[in-house]
Amino acid sequence: MSDYIDFLESHLGEIEAGTSKIEGFQVARFTKGPFPGTVTYSTLGMSHHYLKSPVSNKEIRMELFFVSYSEPEYDNIPGILEQVGREALEKHQAYLAGEVIGPRGKLFEGTQLEALYVAMPVYFPDSFHVFYPENDIPIVQAWLVPITSAEAGFIRKNGWSKFEDILEKVDPDVIDFNRSSVV
Repeated sequence: MSDYIDFLESHLGEIEAGTSKIEGFQVARFTKGPFPGTVTYSTLGMSHHYLKSPVSNKEIRMELFFVSYSEPEYDNIPGILEQVGREALEKHQAYLAGEVIGPRGKLFEGTQLEALYVAMPVYFPDSFHVFYPENDIPIVQAWLVPITSAEAGFIRKNGWSKFEDILEKVDPDVIDFNRSSVV
């Protein structure tokens, strides 16, 4: 795991805080995000579990991460990552890019965000997308992007590629949790 932590810290800065271990993993807060004024939260230890793809039944190792501006009102992010990570482990099923989790009610006070979209970490360099350990299955970095209920419905109805097309066209700040829906 130390090689993987070195990999994370080379992209995200040092670990500045973490939760106690629950359900076989913990959540760490890193000093950097992809832009100035942002931080990154990541699960640590989920990748010890070999999860199944719900599509191909292939084994997948993954860690979940979340990017936010470093605002105190987002202190519930570790809890969100713990809940979503615990659900993956209980189902023994990996989340795939384009998948929607929720809606389940407001993620943050005063926002329209109620669901999570599983995305490739496009705000980070390609070298961050997958960690390749020696003699084991690679570890995929799955970015959980908060989305609105309307966006979740759009993805379910029209598919994730149509949603990605809108994101490219509109280019919203998906780290801004006060943003409006793009659909």
